Amino acid sequence: MKDKQLTIALLLILASLSLNLRAQNKVKEIKLTNISGKAIGGNMESLQQVKERAINEAKISALKQAGIEENISSFTDYFQSEHDNKLEELFTTDILSDIRGAVKNVDVIETKKYFNDFDKLVVEVRINCTVVKYLSERDLTFDVWVDGIGKFYTDNSKLVFKVKSSKDCYANMFIFNQDEAYKLFPNGLEESFLLAQKTEYVFPTYKADYYLETKKDSEAHRMIMVFTKMEIPYTGKIKYKDIIDWIFSIPPDMRVIKSFGFTVVQEEKMGE
Repeated sequence: MKDKQLTIALLLILASLSLNLRAQNKVKEIKLTNISGKAIGGNMESLQQVKERAINEAKISALKQAGIEENISSFTDYFQSEHDNKLEELFTTDILSDIRGAVKNVDVIETKKYFNDFDKLVVEVRINCTVVKYLSERDLTFDVWVDGIGKFYTDNSKLVFKVKSSKDCYANMFIFNQDEAYKLFPNGLEESFLLAQKTEYVFPTYKADYYLETKKDSEAHRMIMVFTKMEIPYTGKIKYKDIIDWIFSIPPDMRVIKSFGFTVVQEEKMGE
């Protein structure tokens, strides 16, 4: 019996290693140095905002230098949406699906600040970074059906929904509002598990309840679900930018992104 269990354990380890190798073979990492970017400030922008735009311009230059020309406009739209905090716009378009790579490990090695002839603040940066270039296309046969997420919830109500995938996969789920973010699944009570293809699952499982709360009269939330063909745990900080960078690190044929917006309100506001 022990030999049989050992054999099964070894097979699972080998299968996991195989999946990891497959994932690694679908991306190419390119380290770049001394990539420049420049931004001219607007009337209402802070120094930090202008610097962030300059860094984003450097990222786009890095992507072009790495040979990622296709859908480069999606990167521009993504960085613009992120800069303007237009999360709704970002997640109601195909920007995240169209992007053909990612930029990570950004190190700003030089920053210059000056005013031009029109008295506008100019920020120039130089960065070192790593570009992750995808070597695979999106798998159009891999999709996930999600049902049961409403548009409005009252304070302290339960979130319940159903999920069904066209292929075996694993899930990571996050919820953001204007002030904070948290990981919905997996969590301290619910461990990650394989979602078998064409099988309906109800979340939360019997182990937990998902309560939606707000201290405001009305508060917008954004839920992001990331489904992957292999188990890819998210271990970073629960911050919007870190989670998006993690999503971009996953080859497009191995992930499906689902996003839903809803509002949590105080109960007396529902009747207004």
